[in-house]
Amino acid sequence: MALDHSKIAADALKESLEQAKSKGLVEDEEVYDKVTANLDSWTKAHEDGSLKSSTGAISFPGSPTRYDPRFPNQNQTAHCWQSYVDYFKCINAKGEGFKPCQQFRRGYLLLCPQSWVEKWDEQREAGNFVGDLSP
Repeated sequence: MALDHSKIAADALKESLEQAKSKGLVEDEEVYDKVTANLDSWTKAHEDGSLKSSTGAISFPGSPTRYDPRFPNQNQTAHCWQSYVDYFKCINAKGEGFKPCQQFRRGYLLLCPQSWVEKWDEQREAGNFVGDLSP
């Protein structure tokens, strides 16, 4: 049953991404390409029955974010927040060119609603962001 839901969710997400791209709302082609490729692999894995479950949750092949035991529940709000904070801590410590920081960026881009990211970006720029972004 969960597998049917995962296919429906993957198909719906892919359709939404395609609509956003057609409306010119996609800013990062690399992230778009990776997400759509992952959705294709999830759909294929569903069709061939290779989706795996080790903790009761479905683990998707090629998942853009790694499983983080600090956030074991469906609600990924805390994971979203921590990925955002970790990204900016990482680039403040290592610089924007440091490739490992991109994992955190992908995490918050995929987990966080765009409105939250925009609000947090505005707060950072204004100097009143509540999180500690020091390295």
